[in-house]
Amino acid sequence: MTVRAALALGRDAAGGPLRQVAATARKLTLQPLAPYSAAAIRIGLGGLYLIHLLRESVRADRLWGPGSPFTADLFAQTLEARGWDGPFSWWYSLLVTDSALVFWAWYGLAVVLSALLMLGWRTRAVSVLFWFLVVAFYIRGSMANSGWALLSLLFANYLVFVASGRHWSLDARRRARRARREKAAAGSRFVFWGEETEELRRRLVTVLHNGGMAMIALQVMVIYGSAAMYKIQGESWRNGTALYYSMMYDDFSTFPELSAWIAGHGTFAALMAYVTVFSQMLFPALVFNRRLKYCILVVMLTTHIGIGLLMALPMFSAITIVGDLVFLPTTFWLAASRLVRTARAAPEDEKPRAPVPPAREAADAGVGSSA
Repeated sequence: MTVRAALALGRDAAGGPLRQVAATARKLTLQPLAPYSAAAIRIGLGGLYLIHLLRESVRADRLWGPGSPFTADLFAQTLEARGWDGPFSWWYSLLVTDSALVFWAWYGLAVVLSALLMLGWRTRAVSVLFWFLVVAFYIRGSMANSGWALLSLLFANYLVFVASGRHWSLDARRRARRARREKAAAGSRFVFWGEETEELRRRLVTVLHNGGMAMIALQVMVIYGSAAMYKIQGESWRNGTALYYSMMYDDFSTFPELSAWIAGHGTFAALMAYVTVFSQMLFPALVFNRRLKYCILVVMLTTHIGIGLLMALPMFSAITIVGDLVFLPTTFWLAASRLVRTARAAPEDEKPRAPVPPAREAADAGVGSSA
């Protein structure tokens, strides 16, 4: 082998990994990750928060409004003790008011923004405003927040950077109609900036979208991993009796008969407890395996449904299911869309057709015979 051939071989060997890194970087700046999952998360988060606000409307005044035991003075002391009395204190104190009219105006705006986010109307601006109010509600109710409130706040933060309105949204319908009009008008469109600036904007939007989706995925993995680490520190989880004691706790008993049945089958309760711990512990590793991804997601879905039904935590279970959607690939959503379209088309095909008039039938027969 000549010296020139050896040098060329060395450059190819060194350039292989570099080319792979460059291709991956190019893909991350040009191809948005899981756009359908982003749309599903947007719909789920907006819909759940809308349900939450409507459900709590009968006691909203006591939770966040002027009638709350968490008075303005106590709230100010809390902000000062936590070091939150800085330049953003006006934001955190948005709902701290003695005026019922002002409070219900903010509350109504939050309801409207939740509905608009779910529908995907002006998604980019609405997601920012939605996050703005979610933070205000979270800080105002900091004395009574739950895991549901924390997860909704975290997902609202990340959704600001995600391009979640590209599918299943009013924005997508508007863009499709505009594209049809432009196509009918010979594709003419006035651009206020050059092609290079437009390409830079697209890449920036894609990078922010992929970063937001990566943060949602990381957050879900951290939640499961930390939950598993916390569980294995407890003696009841190690010996398999944690689920039994949970079923015997009256405050977490939605269906007492079903809880009593599970508690009465100790082996089954212990098995479910171990499955819960190991599935959460192994989730970050298995969810990226193409063959085992759907298995672990089904296990987690079953776990969340069980928690929501048996432990009276429906909102927490629902928001964790929404977070799991980030791991579903585009191929899954496209296949699901095809199934839905097929299911919708099937009843239409089964509808009885109108009888054909004799003259029309004869004419059709004549055409067929002449062919």
